[in-house]
Formats: sequence, structure tokens, C-alpha cells
Amino acid sequence: MRSKFRGVFLTCDNAEETADFYRDVAGLGSEAVSSDEYTYWMLDIDGVQIALHDAKSFADYSFPPDPASNLTHLYFRVPDLVEFLDHVQSVGAPLVEVDDVVVTLEDPDGRKVMFGTA
Repeated sequence: MRSKFRGVFLTCDNAEETADFYRDVAGLGSEAVSSDEYTYWMLDIDGVQIALHDAKSFADYSFPPDPASNLTHLYFRVPDLVEFLDHVQSVGAPLVEVDDVVVTLEDPDGRKVMFGTA
């Protein structure tokens, strides 16, 4: 099974300010994406997403910010979550969390790597 690189999650002290930085410095527009829980900023570059999350709002995964493990999340898109889970189990990769959309693994250096259908 081949996955497609989808994006990077960055946690920030002030996500809107960081989005403004990427807009002003790199010329990358962003879009505010809201849910019932909070808003994050999405930059889409030819199908690759950079998602800027407020660290406190993203607390379950990233607060307090820990540069060794959770400031950056890699995200890969997979076509079929069940098939991917079967693959993960067959290679013995360490599962961190599984939900309806995303499978989170830990790489050998302890980084969280997300594979999902979104």
C-alpha cells in the first residue's frame, strides 16, 4: 500500500499570527477552518496541507508544547483505513491511537505520524 503525503500540523502560541507570517513572508494564503471545539488555519500548497493549530486548543496532542515529540505532526493520506490498519499490524508498527478517520503511529524517534482518509 502506498500512502500520499498530505501535510504537516504545526502547533503555535498564536495560530492566526503564524498564518499571517506565512501569508506576509511566503505569500501563502490561509483559510480558517472551524469546528465546535476550535479554529485552526489551513494553508494548502498543491494538495499538501500545513495546518496551524493553537497549542492550547490542541491540548490533548500538544500542550504543553514539547519540541521533542509534538510540535510537528506528519500526516499522510491513505485510501482505505481498514486496509492500512491491517498493513500496520502486519509490519508491527507501534499504534498510538485509532479513530474513525486517523491512525496515529509512533516513528522510531518518538514522533507522532498520522495516516488518515481526510
